[in-house]
Amino acid sequence: MTASARVTLVTGGARRVGAAIVRACAMRGDAVVIHASRSVSEAQTLADALRAQGASIAVVQGDLSDPETPERLVKEAAEAFGPLDVLVNSAATFVQNDPMSITPSQWDLAFAVNVRAPFFLSQAAARVMVSGGVIVNIADHLAFETMPAMVAHGAAKSALVHVTRTLARALAPTIRVNAIVPGLVSAPESWTDEDAARFLRGVPLGRAGTADDVAQAVCWLIDASYVTGAIVPVDGGRGVAR
Repeated sequence: MTASARVTLVTGGARRVGAAIVRACAMRGDAVVIHASRSVSEAQTLADALRAQGASIAVVQGDLSDPETPERLVKEAAEAFGPLDVLVNSAATFVQNDPMSITPSQWDLAFAVNVRAPFFLSQAAARVMVSGGVIVNIADHLAFETMPAMVAHGAAKSALVHVTRTLARALAPTIRVNAIVPGLVSAPESWTDEDAARFLRGVPLGRAGTADDVAQAVCWLIDASYVTGAIVPVDGGRGVAR
């Protein structure tokens, strides 16, 4: 780790979009702390691969539905590499159920992981970002459109957008807070090929996104020194076509 390296914590960094963000930040020279909940072995495999390329990587584990986890993760990240410079709230839980069947525990889980944890991670990170910092939240296109089976997820991501805008105002000018709103990056396991094709007919660019598309946007926001409170769609234009 060089003296100029940023310390970056990526939650949900073991797989999919989170792993792409970890790789992108590591290749930029950041010292990256990968958080995982259940995918610890995958996080370790990713960490080993990046260390072999010369990156500074640590792994931390924690259940984000536990209200004690956010502060502990920030503390452990600081113990690994020093105070945080960047926090990327990528971890999510995808609660899926019919609106008439969803239970209070499912609803509470969606909000605990997708809203409460990012808020309190941001709160803890802001206390240790001694010379400014950046927070990037990963929201979802379902914050702005409806899919009945994903009502809890969409509602939670809508709340995360509000949290992003509010923290951008509250933490300025020292800390910048923005959000990425990905469109379809990986189709739900329950989708058929026709389901995916139907969705993509509403995407002007005519294709699904990739995890790297999201990671590129995250890296841009980390560097974009005059951008805060932005909700950046990475959705192939679906938002303007609805």
